Amino acid sequence: MKRSSIKFIFAFVLLPILANSQDILTLEEAIRIGLENSFSIRIARNEVDIARNNNTIGNAGYLPLLDLNANQNNNFQDRYFEFDGDDSNSDKGYRTHTIASSAQLGWTLFDGFAMFIRKEKLDIYAQQSDLQLRISVENAIAKIVYTYYSIAFNENLYKSYKDQMGLSRERLAIAREKSNIGVGYELQELQSEVDYRADSARYMQQSNYLINIKAELNRVLARQPNVSFKVNTTIPVPKAELSTDIFLKVQEQNPNVLYARLQAKVSELEIDEAKASRYPTLNLAGAYNFSRTGTPNGQTQLSQIHGPSVGIGASVTLFNGHNINRRIKNAAIIAENRKISQEELELNLQSRAFQLVNDLNQSIELVLVEVESVKLAQRNAEAAWEKYQLGAISDIELRESQNKFLDAQTRLISAQMTSQAAAIEIKTLTGDLSSFIE
Repeated sequence: MKRSSIKFIFAFVLLPILANSQDILTLEEAIRIGLENSFSIRIARNEVDIARNNNTIGNAGYLPLLDLNANQNNNFQDRYFEFDGDDSNSDKGYRTHTIASSAQLGWTLFDGFAMFIRKEKLDIYAQQSDLQLRISVENAIAKIVYTYYSIAFNENLYKSYKDQMGLSRERLAIAREKSNIGVGYELQELQSEVDYRADSARYMQQSNYLINIKAELNRVLARQPNVSFKVNTTIPVPKAELSTDIFLKVQEQNPNVLYARLQAKVSELEIDEAKASRYPTLNLAGAYNFSRTGTPNGQTQLSQIHGPSVGIGASVTLFNGHNINRRIKNAAIIAENRKISQEELELNLQSRAFQLVNDLNQSIELVLVEVESVKLAQRNAEAAWEKYQLGAISDIELRESQNKFLDAQTRLISAQMTSQAAAIEIKTLTGDLSSFIE
């Protein structure tokens, strides 16, 4: 095999693979499809709508209640009366009918500021639903990006295994030709075939794994698993980060931290809501009543009453078995627990961010190292192949050079994938995943 042919086989590690753009599913397109189809995002959007529907002054208790009632009763009764002097009287089928209606107004004018607290809680619940939607969107983006680059990673491995298998096939062909013309020996041919079959098996396994991981991306994009597509196999290397910058972004932008802070604020409001029970309650009541009762056979054949009524009432709980104090204490304990959970969350995220920054920066350095390693391993493999064709080295030495080149390729793309995976998780922690869709 010519030197130029070998260079062509090895070049894909250092140069992007060129393909028809129409056949390639870009990362941006994958994110767009995923955000449109994601089941979790659709559910989160519905939850946002529910929270906004609930966030009204009526739900908080600001507005009055107005009820309208109407009913009609008809009675047909048999009556019997006994009087002094053994007199008696009876009516059979004595009929009465009643028509009644009312409009009733009830309005809590003051409840110890509880209605204001409930409205503030509803505002926070709406903010939390927005954060839940943001979390769903960012998790979907992170999953899509990671799976997309995982496909690129495995595509590169697939190409490496394919090239390794191609070289082993060529080596087997040379061994068989030498054996046929009597300048080789059977052991050399057998060893070449063993290596070729091992490379073929690894190539087939990688091919199957690639099909499965593409099906996984289709699942994330809410598509059928057999939808065919190609990806851009270039895995970009992100820039290095500083832990202090990431810590600051986590504190200011992480949606889980923001959600926990809102939850802690809800707990503080629940303490105030429990304290509101100590205050008196002031209610306004109003009504307009109408009733009409008819007794055609009675002395009063028709009775009709109608007119408005209005009143105001106040109530205060003087003692209820110390339950108000119990509610206040429990609300304070819950608030303390949520604050502790918030502090734990922030510390855990900072610790995770510190580890990820280390992984990212080390992987970036490894990429630079492994790029040079691949170049050296490629030159070594090319030289070994030429010497093998001339009979200057053994099969074992050739195989060793091939394995070294494959190992260097694998370490390079692994470092690229590790750096990208760390960058994705860092962006998830800092809430910066929107950069993938700008």
